[in-house]
Amino acid sequence: MKKHLSVVSALLAVVFSAGVAGAVPLPQDSKASKESAKAAKAAVKSESKAIKEDTKGDKRDLKQDKAELKRLRADLKVAQARRDRVRIAEDRAAIKRLEADMRADRRDVKQDKAEAKAIGKAKKAT
Repeated sequence: MKKHLSVVSALLAVVFSAGVAGAVPLPQDSKASKESAKAAKAAVKSESKAIKEDTKGDKRDLKQDKAELKRLRADLKVAQARRDRVRIAEDRAAIKRLEADMRADRRDVKQDKAEAKAIGKAKKAT
């Protein structure tokens, strides 16, 4: 939620600075408008950098989770071969938790891509 709010605030800053920069600047306001435009661009740049880092981290988590899921499924097969009901239950629960975590990571990657696309469009608008 915080990430979403920061993206929205950055987009509003870009739109606001585009409105200020698009207006005919008065001589005394030109310096202020340039500074606000610079600040808005810096905010957008830092926001896009943060989104890229989040995306990389989420993708890395997905790869690690896939390896962990493969290991858990192998453990489950071993437990089933030994007919160890306790381990079977534990491994199935762990697999279920991990699959839910992977779904959440995929959603995060998808959200990060959408936010990066929105910021890219905002950059082009300015």
